Amino acid sequence: MARCVEFNEVEKIEKAMNVFWEKGYNATSMQDLVDAMQINRSSLYNTIGDKHQLFMKCISNYFDTAMCEVKQKVAKEKSAKQALINIINDKASWIVDCEKGCLGIKTIFELAPEDLEVRNLMSKNNDIFIDFLAETVQKAMDNKEMDDTEDADLMAEYIMTSFTGWKQSYILHRNPIKIKKMSEYLIKNIFK
Repeated sequence: MARCVEFNEVEKIEKAMNVFWEKGYNATSMQDLVDAMQINRSSLYNTIGDKHQLFMKCISNYFDTAMCEVKQKVAKEKSAKQALINIINDKASWIVDCEKGCLGIKTIFELAPEDLEVRNLMSKNNDIFIDFLAETVQKAMDNKEMDDTEDADLMAEYIMTSFTGWKQSYILHRNPIKIKKMSEYLIKNIFK
């Protein structure tokens, strides 16, 4: 008689996500995953699927968690301008403080050029975050907290691509002061 498989799937996905985050998708073996998740291969295949399916769940979990955190922080702010400043400052701090880097950016560069399913998921996630930024920018414009002659969607794209550039700069130069100055420069320019 087959045993009933019982484990906390969310907890196991978190453990797998950390392995992918540290090693990258291609360098992560199934053995790395089952060791980290502390389950056997058959349980993994029967409940979650193969390595790629597990990775897609990890990426979805990573993005959903990050978006939830950002939305909660923004909801606490009365001012859309202050919410944007907080998002920018939080991202600058995270870039410097998170040694593992951004799992999303790593995934885009490692897999998105060749893996259509990953590219589509990352594109969708990116669009969701940019739409959220654009809504926040539009609120700041509507509240006269920033110049309302700008395009909110373009401004959101500009903010998002700044984050990616900062991460690249930090990887190459390991200069937290430069990241702080770039975040201050971005804030100064979008609220001029």
